[in-house]
Amino acid sequence: TRMVDNKYIFQMSGIKNHSQKRQLLQGIRKLGGVYIGGSVYKEATTHLIVQKALASEKFLAACAGGKWIVTPEFILDSVNQKAWLPDASYELNLTAQTPETPNPLKTWRERVSNGTVSGAFQVNITILLTRIENC
Repeated sequence: TRMVDNKYIFQMSGIKNHSQKRQLLQGIRKLGGVYIGGSVYKEATTHLIVQKALASEKFLAACAGGKWIVTPEFILDSVNQKAWLPDASYELNLTAQTPETPNPLKTWRERVSNGTVSGAFQVNITILLTRIENC
């Protein structure tokens, strides 16, 4: 058996076409990724597959958590190349129509990954304790 690569743990949101969903699931498995089903966002997710920006719990939570939010082409093209392609090439771009505006998904994901922030809703306990002590 192949070792599971924890760098590729997927959820999907807003993909209603069953044959497309099946094709994506087969592709994820073929490349050694993991798919977490269900309608609730899971913290272990590394990549959320969407076709467009959504007002869904999974989309908003993945965005807040600094996860990769990629289009289905990330899976399909990776399967064609028989290897995971660079995530950044497939990251959903909310500002594609206005190239001078930075993509907020990318900006936030980079802040979380480089440790500038730990996530939108996580409190820095050291700062909190310092503030409490200074009251």
